[in-house]
Amino acid sequence: MSFFQSVSLKPGESLNSLIMRKAELNGYGTAHALLADVGMTMKVCYSAEELELLRECFELAEHDLTPVSAGQAPYLGQKAFLRSQCSPVCPQCLADEGVAQEAWSHVLVIACHKHQTELLSQCPQCAEPICLTRRALMHCDCGYEYCHAISEPASAFSAGLSALLENVDAPNRQALPLPLHQLSFEPLLPAFLLMLAKAQGRMSDQLPPKFRFAASSSFEDSVAMVGYLESLLGEWPQRFDDVLEDHLFQGEGVSLAGRIGTWYRELFSTYAAPSFDFLRDRLKAQIAEHFDGRLGVSTRGLMFGADNADSMHWFAAAEAARLLGVAPDILANLVITQQIDGRVHQEGKSRFVAVHRSTLDQIAADRASYLSATEARQRLNVSKNFFERFIQAGGLRRYKRNERPVLVAGEFRVADVDQVIQQLVGSVRKKPRAAQLIGIQDISAKHGISNSKIVGILQDILQGIVQPVGHISSLVGLAGLQFDKVQIAKRVRDNDPDVVLSVSELAKVSGWKAGVIKKWIQGGYLKSIVQTHGKSTRDVIPLSALMQFLLTYCPTAELSKQLKTKTLYLTKAWRPAKIEVIAPPQQSVGGLRGLLVRNADLARAAQLRKPTIRELADQLEESPC
Repeated sequence: MSFFQSVSLKPGESLNSLIMRKAELNGYGTAHALLADVGMTMKVCYSAEELELLRECFELAEHDLTPVSAGQAPYLGQKAFLRSQCSPVCPQCLADEGVAQEAWSHVLVIACHKHQTELLSQCPQCAEPICLTRRALMHCDCGYEYCHAISEPASAFSAGLSALLENVDAPNRQALPLPLHQLSFEPLLPAFLLMLAKAQGRMSDQLPPKFRFAASSSFEDSVAMVGYLESLLGEWPQRFDDVLEDHLFQGEGVSLAGRIGTWYRELFSTYAAPSFDFLRDRLKAQIAEHFDGRLGVSTRGLMFGADNADSMHWFAAAEAARLLGVAPDILANLVITQQIDGRVHQEGKSRFVAVHRSTLDQIAADRASYLSATEARQRLNVSKNFFERFIQAGGLRRYKRNERPVLVAGEFRVADVDQVIQQLVGSVRKKPRAAQLIGIQDISAKHGISNSKIVGILQDILQGIVQPVGHISSLVGLAGLQFDKVQIAKRVRDNDPDVVLSVSELAKVSGWKAGVIKKWIQGGYLKSIVQTHGKSTRDVIPLSALMQFLLTYCPTAELSKQLKTKTLYLTKAWRPAKIEVIAPPQQSVGGLRGLLVRNADLARAAQLRKPTIRELADQLEESPC
């Protein structure tokens, strides 16, 4: 057969578009009728034998049988991703060029990158779908011309994706993640994108688990797939991070597959090519930071390598316990009872406990801020006997278990030890000319100072009454402090052992409650000495310390009793004078106990009320002559 008019393939035009145009222009009706004569039907992709038959039938040149997919747009040559039913069009392209583009056949192309508009998939007049086997190229069977349709604007992402798959350098490709925007050709890209789209559809509960998307799927399914893809890859990497963070941290399942599905396995196996490293690296970062569930050893090794402890932010209780050096059951119980921050996931009878790295770091920091008795003594650089007497003298506070952070065994704070060292070393005064020097650890019975008086001398040193006169800088801690031996001997002669009262004795004499007295001691307001009797110890209050306490503070309960009022009313009356009410350490329940006020604050407040001249005149008039 011979055609009167020769029609050549235009840039980017599909072969079916060429066949339809040639049949229409030469008066042969539709291409279907002509193809039927040689036993063929229109299809999205033809074999080599079919192409030769088409060439003979339509008198086509060799270059007409070489569409864009065979050269500059290799994605369009992957038959598995070409639509076999619907054949959407761009009305503006039809109006401008009069041809159908080969790129419109790809299942992930839903927009025209030239006009950034959505492709038209059905006739606006009769709502019939635009199919591959339609009778005419430019109009519907109802007579409506597709080029007159008004297209809806498309997102920059969907238009950029179309440009990527057509391998066109269009500005809207910048809406894609940079690695995809710069990608030339990766054979696995369409399958990779569909895998991500399905994963997002399932994570958002909008796709059933066994949803199948293929070349025969509707155009609406293609739109949905690209929409899922945009919600994951659009505005890269913000949307991806938000989606993954939400599912990894807020998900209910313990396993990674339970939180996000199994698609990550394909990402690390089927799609292990370097082209997809950008998404793999982002996924690993999100898992490391936000996944608090169970991550198998093999999966962790696959994602983060053999030495992966430094990469993770969440740890199972057993691993966290190993890093801290404690028993797993102890750590898990602390998380369950909310004494330590963590996450507890329950699946049936199984319970999974996870702890964040920041919590482990905080526990490690808390441990580092406390010292055991041996460590504190070594930091002070003193002997064991001297250390015990130093504690009795009030040189350091020993913190009880309920006063220390969780999992901290040390009884002394590093800050307290360093402070007392700095205080004493910094108080060195000028040495007298004829001074006989004695080291701080030589204040002992060996040098003629009885054990009953050593604690008193140490208290004088801590209070600054006796100051060091020298310091050997080569000796760390307190070991290098030197004192005037004559001054030490004088303090020993002048100061007999101070009278001391136990807490119960002071409570009986004063009428104060023993618990309140202990709070004053704990808060450091009332100085005490720890006496040792065998294996037991008790706090005793020297008479000098009691006098110092009474000269400095006044219990509000005593003032309320004398003024026949309540402490609450009394403290309210003090507010205008800005008198500070001191509260010692309290119990977790119950009202405030043992409140104190400084005597100096009361005296200052008394001076605030001064009579005016008018008030003095009134008083003079009222006075008897």
